[in-house]
Amino acid sequence: MMLPEPPDLGRPRWWLVLTALFVTLVVGLVLSLRDASDLSRALGDTDDAMRLVLVRGLLHGQGWWDQHLMRLQPPMGVYMHWSRLLDGGIAALDWVFTPFVGGPRAEWLTRLIWPLLWIFPAALAMLSLADRLSERANGEKSGGAVLIATFLLATNYILYLQFHPGRVDHHDVQMSFCFLALAGAAQRGPSARGPLLAGVATALGLAVGLEALVFEAAIGGAIALRFVFDARDARRLRVYGLALAITTLLAFCIQTPPWRWITAACDALAFNSTAAIVVAGLAVAAVAQFTPTRFTGARSSLVRFIGLAIGAAVAAGAYVGLDPHCLKGPFADVDPAIKVFWLSHVQEMRPWPAALKQKPEDAIGLAAAPVMGLIGLLWLGRRRETRQASAFRLTAGLLFLTMAAGFSGVRMCGYADWIAIPVIAAAAADAAETVARRHRRESLITVIIAGLLVTPVSAAAGALWLTNTVAKFSRVKPKPQAAKPADHCFQTAPYRTLAGAGPPGLVLSEVDFGPFILANTQDSALAAPYHRMSWGMIAARGVLSANAADGTAEAKARALGVRYVLECNNHRRHADRDGMAATSLQKRLDEDKDQPDWLERVNPPHSNLEVFRVKPATPKP
Repeated sequence: MMLPEPPDLGRPRWWLVLTALFVTLVVGLVLSLRDASDLSRALGDTDDAMRLVLVRGLLHGQGWWDQHLMRLQPPMGVYMHWSRLLDGGIAALDWVFTPFVGGPRAEWLTRLIWPLLWIFPAALAMLSLADRLSERANGEKSGGAVLIATFLLATNYILYLQFHPGRVDHHDVQMSFCFLALAGAAQRGPSARGPLLAGVATALGLAVGLEALVFEAAIGGAIALRFVFDARDARRLRVYGLALAITTLLAFCIQTPPWRWITAACDALAFNSTAAIVVAGLAVAAVAQFTPTRFTGARSSLVRFIGLAIGAAVAAGAYVGLDPHCLKGPFADVDPAIKVFWLSHVQEMRPWPAALKQKPEDAIGLAAAPVMGLIGLLWLGRRRETRQASAFRLTAGLLFLTMAAGFSGVRMCGYADWIAIPVIAAAAADAAETVARRHRRESLITVIIAGLLVTPVSAAAGALWLTNTVAKFSRVKPKPQAAKPADHCFQTAPYRTLAGAGPPGLVLSEVDFGPFILANTQDSALAAPYHRMSWGMIAARGVLSANAADGTAEAKARALGVRYVLECNNHRRHADRDGMAATSLQKRLDEDKDQPDWLERVNPPHSNLEVFRVKPATPKP
């Protein structure tokens, strides 16, 4: 009995939509069963908690353009640079659920479903890219590429570190828009749908955040270069440029208060970055529209290249001219003082080699898919016509770029993990069909076997086993590490003591507690892990590092108006304690002995989070 050929899930095109929906449902069900119970115990990480604070503000009447939070580092407050579009989307979903299940349950459902919704566009983009990479110049294609990609997307759960329930931060949305832009740019043919998608997705992704700016710029550059070498792509470039410029301008005007329309910033979509993007989009559209066609050959390509180069120079000039300080990067305005005790120790910004030393299992898991993607590129690139395909070149370039970004900062590894999937799938399907033809085997069987063999999870497990085996028989034995105690200080329950301690007031704590103080209580926080809060972080550091025995810490705390102090003993070895003397307030609290007499313990004994109330000042005689 003859087995059927591998199903071509890319034809008709709506099959891709159904397949992406299938992946979303499968992954969403698994993640929900795994993580739903945690939603009631904790609010996620610091950014998830802060996003909830902003969303709750919208739902309870805070103005759309009122992004100045006075409960952070009062009396100064802080203007949050986060995207209001994202706050509005989450608030809208919460508003839809509220009439049916009530407010608290609606927020729980929103935190459960919102991250899962963004799996669909990301999966659809990767399936479309796998289908595109499997096509050859003669019209043939590896029919099993989308099938293998579906299997990899449904089983490789390291892809969804930013998509699990409770993750209401911006990373998942930003990644999905970046992948949609890549898939749109990879489409070929005269249709304008691909460049239109790429332009709109790029603009919305940058409106959410600038972390993927380099990737988005590379995608736009690839579309422009295609026009340089082929004038027939003029319409595609024109559509992309106009979509990018118009969508960026609309997003900026919607989420930015009118009184800040001419304010420049380095860390968000602001006047300077919006001007540069709009100028770039209009410039490439103009070059595509008005470049003379009477030139031919290399001369024609040179004319188009010069026109695009002039447009890029004008856009760069607009960005630099409006705020030259931004040449130093998104953290150009960060006070150097907070880099020493906070920014340099942020875990998600540490390079991959540092992560490999700290948690080899996680680091190897993050690297498995990109390394396999490189092998897939070598296999697909053995054909000259494949190497010359624009989709292959774009995907290969972006895979290298995302791997470099992930090597320098682990929070960017997720981009490389996702982009490697369609490469692995296309290469595995092509290899399976090659084996089937040479050995006269059923192609469906070889495709299934190939899909099982190229699973990044298996590769990561094998790499970890090999690493442990080599370490076991080497002369240098790894030092055993003591198990870390469970960290309950970010959970919701411990903050109930603070919420019931008395009238709301200013809370002094280590920097990471700030968002949870705002989300779980009515109190204000002096410090929070956001680079625009340098004054509050430096002030909190000054109190916590001051001498607790000679009254210095007390005087500084009272001068700032501190009413409560939080302490988490599990964090006593965290890097934010580096440089503090043994007599400092933070060290005294960590040791849990000889507490200063100006602090009154509020929490019950053996609590995970200790709460202290500042006693009224004793009047001097």
